[in-house]
Amino acid sequence: MRRFDLIAVCGALVWVVTAVSFPAAQIVTFQPLPLKQFLEENGWVSLPLPDKRMAPGSVAKVTKKDGTVTMQWLGDLRRCGITDREFGYVRGKYSPIGIGDSFGINASIALRYVAKLEGTVDFEKAGGAIMRIEDSGGDAVDFDGLTNWMARSGAARRMPQVCNNFLAQEDIYLVSEAFRISKASYGLVDKNGARLTITGGAFVQAGSRPSGTLSVSDDLYFGVRHVKQLAPDLFEPWLASRTVPEADALLRLIEP
Repeated sequence: MRRFDLIAVCGALVWVVTAVSFPAAQIVTFQPLPLKQFLEENGWVSLPLPDKRMAPGSVAKVTKKDGTVTMQWLGDLRRCGITDREFGYVRGKYSPIGIGDSFGINASIALRYVAKLEGTVDFEKAGGAIMRIEDSGGDAVDFDGLTNWMARSGAARRMPQVCNNFLAQEDIYLVSEAFRISKASYGLVDKNGARLTITGGAFVQAGSRPSGTLSVSDDLYFGVRHVKQLAPDLFEPWLASRTVPEADALLRLIEP
């Protein structure tokens, strides 16, 4: 077994590639729980694809047309002049879950990392991926704190007019809580459950039958909840005592 550690100079992203030998015909002997099911069981709405931009404080457009629900990331409130302190951002507000457990995920997630590392794998054979969580947590912003801040004199004027117009739309929502996986290892399997070999680029061969698992340290959001409508509550804080509409039920209808 040989191992190479690749560390970005800026320190923001760490890639660790571990090459491990497996018999060519090795079959995964268990069916890991789908990550989507695990997230739902723990109160999170699984995103169709993980997105590092879907952090708490981000703004998304959620629409339903002809029975089809879509969620589109539009931006982040930080770009409108609001700071983490002002809307009560807390990293790790909710404890890690799933640490040390393996889950089934879409193969495209692992394939994206393989491509970034200039690895080589039979893309057409990839039927799925298995992810082992090594670090996770739930991050959050305080919606009530945000509305209170907006009610203060001059707060709205601090925001560019384009932000005020943008946030006042009815189909615009704030991601107030998001589930983050900060470190995980990935392996690819074919449609029959046999582990696929990964070589090339940063990967090294181990014996005559090279294979690999990829360990990635990078914040990536896999689930959200309490996705709250921004209008009218954000600009009419006296209405904040009423129940703020949420898009969580709609988001559960999105096809994976």
